[in-house]
Amino acid sequence: MKIALVGGTGDIGTGFAVRWAENHEIIIGSRMADRAVEGAKAVLQILGQNGKVWGTDNGSAIAASDVTVLCVPYEHLTSVTGDLKECYGTQVVISPVVPMNYNGKFFQYCPPAEGSAALQVKSMLPDGMRIVSAFHTICAAALQAKDRELKADTLLCGDDAVALELVAGLAKEIKSLRPLRIGPLAASSLVESLTPMLLNAARKNKIKDAGVRIVSERDVN
Repeated sequence: MKIALVGGTGDIGTGFAVRWAENHEIIIGSRMADRAVEGAKAVLQILGQNGKVWGTDNGSAIAASDVTVLCVPYEHLTSVTGDLKECYGTQVVISPVVPMNYNGKFFQYCPPAEGSAALQVKSMLPDGMRIVSAFHTICAAALQAKDRELKADTLLCGDDAVALELVAGLAKEIKSLRPLRIGPLAASSLVESLTPMLLNAARKNKIKDAGVRIVSERDVN
């Protein structure tokens, strides 16, 4: 597939690129095309020049993709969705975006009026877009370490069964990452809110690369 990582020059975009470039064509997107080109070169250096990775502006990346991943902080969400609405067509859109802030003492979840970032994405894109909420609790540093086993779960929310299966397949391509379906897109707030919780736990308890793993009684006995 052609996977666009819009706003993909940062840590999380680089992580997805190095994990998926072996099997897919990766398009790094940025507001500035030249920055995206440099980001693609950096990914290819990590990969030893193996893989098809290239960079362009966000709109062109979206238009060329089969899958678009929104690799941006919440405050830039509108710039890669509503402002580029005409660039979207039939692709699956993955939202790992979390609306949160830090009040000086702890991180807190700050959902928009729609209820979650994923539902806000849905409200800003054309009708019928297939949106999956996923990858909120994955540490970017761990993701960038290509051969590292994450030993974690990613929690998926969405309304389209085919899109959910596609995103679950992408998750399984990341070593030791297990996709778990949580519910419809309307349940995304439950998952998004775990990110500030993890950040608080990591900071207060000096935990590095915190993630989520759901275990059963059989797993711990």
